[in-house]
Amino acid sequence: GLAAMAQVPAHLTSMPQSQTKVWQAWHGTHSFCCDGRLMFGPDIGVTCFAAALTTGVSAVFWLFVCPWLPPVAVAADALLYVLTMLFMGLTATTDPGIVPRNAHMDDAEAAVHANASRSVEVNGVTISLKWCHTCRIWRPPRASHCSECNVCVERFDHHCPWMGQCIGRRNYRFFMGFVVCVSLLCLHTASCSLFRFLQVLQKYETHIVMLETVVQGMRRSPVVAMMLVFPLLILVCVGPLACYHCGLVCDNRTTNEEIKGTFAGRKNPFSRGWQSNCHEACCAPREASRIHPRSVACEELGTSMCNSDAAVRSESAPHAEMQPAEQV
Repeated sequence: GLAAMAQVPAHLTSMPQSQTKVWQAWHGTHSFCCDGRLMFGPDIGVTCFAAALTTGVSAVFWLFVCPWLPPVAVAADALLYVLTMLFMGLTATTDPGIVPRNAHMDDAEAAVHANASRSVEVNGVTISLKWCHTCRIWRPPRASHCSECNVCVERFDHHCPWMGQCIGRRNYRFFMGFVVCVSLLCLHTASCSLFRFLQVLQKYETHIVMLETVVQGMRRSPVVAMMLVFPLLILVCVGPLACYHCGLVCDNRTTNEEIKGTFAGRKNPFSRGWQSNCHEACCAPREASRIHPRSVACEELGTSMCNSDAAVRSESAPHAEMQPAEQV
């Protein structure tokens, strides 16, 4: 469990390479538990706080509001809570699309690559590839190096501090599910709390809701009033975020590309129409992870995978959407 969580222990420097697993010699800032089965980002404390906050608010809602609600409303809230926590867990523990490092490359070879240039053609648009000096790889299009996690991530969207994890190609759909479900959960919680609060107000004023009756209701049921206001405050922050990412999905864009203006004033070569874009983001099969934390680290590759194709994959082969790469 969490007791097994660790980054790179100091004693591993003297451990034989044949016994060292990839997660034990990991080059990034991630934390692992369950013998490398679960991968967390560097901000796991914030992730636990977000999970505890969500659970705490829901628990208060169940205790002080749900007893006066119809069963269908209680069931809907329970379903939204379960989905929210499920997507949160999947987002926080799923490999976002980390590109393995070229740990075996020496400084001289890296210097040659750093001074070169490389480009690929994507649907008729030429895209220049960037050399990552830290990972010593040519980044695939849309990939970026996260300074928080110290890894390159495919289709990098952003680093989410609340999830404690990068959001990329392999966990973006889980992140989308989380922001949508938590928005619906906040909206449902606030609506049901308003229903209960109006029930309280009816004891003081039957037809007209006056300021005095509202104050009396807040004094009589402060917890219900809090459950009305607090979810709305969260919704104000998360709701627009969910709408923003829905727009990004329809256009097949990322937050990183929007901030940098990557496709400002020119064609986005990755967009295939909103229907295909939505299918790709939410329903298309996910690519297999390129990292295998529980594999034994190779002596010659240090922290790299012990797979026969590790060196090839570390060159960041272009995505299937693209034409073969051209070196310049």
